[in-house]
Amino acid sequence: MALLATQALTKTFAGAAGPVTAVNNVSVEIAAGEIVGLMGPNGAGKSTTMRLLAGFLPATSGRAEINGHPLHTHARLAQANLGYLPEVPPEEDDLTPHHLLTLHALSHNLKNIEHSIESSSKLTRCYPYLHRPMGELSKGMKQRVHLACALIHNPPVLLLDEPTDGLDPNQKHELRLMLKKLAAPSDTSPGKAILVSTHLLEEAEQLLTRILILHRGNILMDTTPAELARQGGGDLHRAFRVLTTNRAGE
Repeated sequence: MALLATQALTKTFAGAAGPVTAVNNVSVEIAAGEIVGLMGPNGAGKSTTMRLLAGFLPATSGRAEINGHPLHTHARLAQANLGYLPEVPPEEDDLTPHHLLTLHALSHNLKNIEHSIESSSKLTRCYPYLHRPMGELSKGMKQRVHLACALIHNPPVLLLDEPTDGLDPNQKHELRLMLKKLAAPSDTSPGKAILVSTHLLEEAEQLLTRILILHRGNILMDTTPAELARQGGGDLHRAFRVLTTNRAGE
C-alpha cells in the first residue's frame, strides 16, 4: 500500500494576468522503502507541491493521502503521519536543539519526551550538540537538528524540501546515507516513504529510487535514474536538460 498518494492534485493562484496553475493534475504513489525525487528547473512547482502535501497550502482540487488519511478531511491525522523539512527552516538561533525537539515532541503529544529526543538526535547524529545554541552550529549540523525534529514522532512518511542544498560534499554524503537507512526495511519497520524535492542531479544518481520530472506544475515523467540516463545515451544530465529545455517555450 502506498504511504503517500495523490490524485489529480492541483493548485492555482490568482495572478495579475489571471489564474496561475503552479501544480497541475499531479497523481503519484510512494510506498515504504522508496526515496522518490521531485525534480525540475526553478519554478517547476516543487516547493508548492511539498507545501500542499505537508498541509500548509490547501489544494484547489484533487486530493492527497498520508498513510491512508486524506489531507482535506483529516488533516491532523495525516500530518501526524509525516515529518516535514522545509526548504528554509525558521531562524531559531537563540534556541538549543533540545528546545526545538521538545517543542516538536509536545506538538505531537509524545509521552516520553526525553527518550524521543535522545532517539531522534542520536539517529541524526546531533546528540552531542543538544545544549548548544543553534546560532553556533554549522549549516550541516542545523540540517541534522531540523531532520531530527521531523523524525521526533517516528512518522512513516518524510517530505524533505531541498535537504542537501548548501551543504558541503561530505555533509551531503552523510545525509544521503542517513536517508537510505531511514527508507530501508528492517526487522522492526517496513521502512519509510521519502519524497525529496531537489534540483541536484547528483541526488538522483546517489540517492533516489525514482524520479518525478516536474515542469510548470506537470509531471513529465515518472521513471528510475537508470532509465532517465538511458534516454540521454547514458548521460543523466543530458537527458534532464533535453527533457526540460525542449519545453521551455511552452
